[in-house]
Amino acid sequence: MRLLSDGAKILCVVFLAILACATSAAAQTVQHSCPPPGTIYTFTDSSSIQALPGAAAPFCRFANVNGGQQVDLFLGAFSAASPIVQANIDVLTTLLPLQVGKSVHLTRAGPADKGWQAVVAVEKYESVEIPIGRLNCYVLLWTEPSGQGRWERRWWYCPSLEYAAKYSAKFEVVSPGGRILTSSPTSWELAGVRVP
Repeated sequence: MRLLSDGAKILCVVFLAILACATSAAAQTVQHSCPPPGTIYTFTDSSSIQALPGAAAPFCRFANVNGGQQVDLFLGAFSAASPIVQANIDVLTTLLPLQVGKSVHLTRAGPADKGWQAVVAVEKYESVEIPIGRLNCYVLLWTEPSGQGRWERRWWYCPSLEYAAKYSAKFEVVSPGGRILTSSPTSWELAGVRVP
C-alpha cells in the first residue's frame, strides 16, 4: 500500500475544503422552478396532488388527484388563494434565491382597523428523513400571531423535488396561569413521487 506524501495530503485537504465550501454555498442558494406537468406527489395523510401547467410565476399549479381542486402554490407551500399571500407576492419573491437567514414580513389591512401579519423565514437547510428517503431541504418557517397565541408552520422545501417534502403546524397559547399550551393540528410527509 502506497502512502501519500505530506504535500499530497495537504493538496487533498485543500481540494476537499474547496469542494465542501462550493457544495455548502450551492446548497445555501437556490432558484425556484416548477415540477414537470404530470408529476404526482403522494403524502402520508392519504392525499395526492398533480403538477399542472398554466400558473403565473412565481406560482406553480397543482390539482388534488381525488377531487380535482386546483391550487397555485409558491415553493409548494404558500397558496395564491390566501389574501395575505396575494397582498404580498412581491415581498415573498424577495426570498428568492433561497438563502438561510432571509426573512420577510407580510401584512394585510383588514376591517375595523384589524389586520393580519406574518413573518416568513428561511430558517435552515437540513437533511430530512421521510418515507421516500433522505433529502436536503430548506425549512420555511411561517410565524403568525393569532389571538392570545401564535402559529408556527414549517415546510421542508426540497429543490430536488421542486416541492415540499414535509409540513408541520403548531399553535401555542399562553394560559391565564402563564403556562404555554401547545397543539399540533396537522402534519404530513411525502410518501411517493411519480414523474411522467
